[in-house]
Amino acid sequence: MSNLKSTKAYKAFRKFGKNLRKTVKRFFFRRKLSKATPVFIFQMGKVASSSIYSSLHHQYPGAVGHAHHIGSDNWHSEELYNWAKNGNSLKIISPIREPIGRNISAFFQCFDMITGELFDPSKYTTDELFDLFIKKQDHDVPLNWFDDNIKKYFNIDVYSTDFPDNGTATYSSGNVSLLILRIDIDDSEKERTINEFLNIDNFRLKNRNLSEGKEYNHAYKTLKQQLKLPDSYLKKMTNSKFFRHFYPEKEINKITEKFR
Repeated sequence: MSNLKSTKAYKAFRKFGKNLRKTVKRFFFRRKLSKATPVFIFQMGKVASSSIYSSLHHQYPGAVGHAHHIGSDNWHSEELYNWAKNGNSLKIISPIREPIGRNISAFFQCFDMITGELFDPSKYTTDELFDLFIKKQDHDVPLNWFDDNIKKYFNIDVYSTDFPDNGTATYSSGNVSLLILRIDIDDSEKERTINEFLNIDNFRLKNRNLSEGKEYNHAYKTLKQQLKLPDSYLKKMTNSKFFRHFYPEKEINKITEKFR
């Protein structure tokens, strides 16, 4: 069997099957575009968006897409961006998370891409992981994501108005509406806000913890508990436009205190 998998014919057949499945999914996705205003779960990675996407995918009558960036390598983003560019209504949901916890989570999720090797918990001490996190992780992603994506592609400047203390806000530009919600608010509030934003009344959030059971889960929890970050790093995060806009001073101090 292993010899068969290495043949060109087998690889070509696998590629054909993958492309066929993609074509079929895209066909049915396009059919749903006109059933109800499409929903685009569009956000930076590691902000617990999978639960919202998965729940809406099974409960919402229209097309629901999910992406971290706009590009041809993600056909959901391509379809929905072109749909909006053609003047059709689009609703975007962007969950947000405080940048320090988000960066730690992203470091483990993308460890192989960041470091060039697969994660093996037996190979690293906590100090070594800390050093890799500081040196290798792109810490600016959450700080720049809204300007690089929402403002660039949909002409919505989320920093132009104050963000409410309740952790949710809506914005609009032409045919595009945007909902931002902090992932630390209660699930009941997320459900209420999403129901209101989409003009539905039956949405229920089904939690999906994708990190449970991952081989890095123990190391991730240990690093989060033991991590003490340099003052220069904490200053960069706390002084960032992103952190100060979406989180009140009291919350920022509470979050950063855990890493001093």
